[in-house]
Amino acid sequence: MFDWAVEHEYLHASPIPKIVKPKRKRREIVYTPEQWKVIQSYASPQLAALINFLWSTGCRPKEGRTVEARHVHDDLVIFPPDESKGETDSRVIFLTGEAKEIVAPRLKDKGVLFKNTKGVPYTKDALVQAMIRISKKAGFRCIAYGARHSYATNALIRSVDTVSLSHLMGHRSTRMVSNYAHLSQNIEHLRRQAENAASQK
Repeated sequence: MFDWAVEHEYLHASPIPKIVKPKRKRREIVYTPEQWKVIQSYASPQLAALINFLWSTGCRPKEGRTVEARHVHDDLVIFPPDESKGETDSRVIFLTGEAKEIVAPRLKDKGVLFKNTKGVPYTKDALVQAMIRISKKAGFRCIAYGARHSYATNALIRSVDTVSLSHLMGHRSTRMVSNYAHLSQNIEHLRRQAENAASQK
């Protein structure tokens, strides 16, 4: 903030010029199916619908919060470029299985699909606070972005290639997939991969 003020000549100099901004911490949260069931059990039906949509599509929480009926085209959710992250290409989310079942009954409403118990769309802060409340009941940290991390990790475990996964998650390159897929937390998967790597057959 102070650097911005100096740059725009609102201040002559920053009062904290030598303060170094700490590096942003990575969100190392991936949930097992069992943990996800616990999270679901403490969520209201309205919230459960939204977070299960995130879990089954791997979309960003903001995309889940803002998706409207007009974005849904059969088994696809399409955000036009001016509504997608990056604002250069359309964002396409594929609806399969549970995601279709979640969306179908909500298409009669022309606005935002996911609303809270008061019939109001979830804001970023409202979703964060709802997940904090669930965290206290569940006994472990619960964040909406954990659904996206888990989607990526589970997809790689199921041998989805990184190029396809990057497209499914709305990334232009495979580099970002490594930020979400925490395979190091899945010991059994790595044990199987180690056996495959060492196999002489």
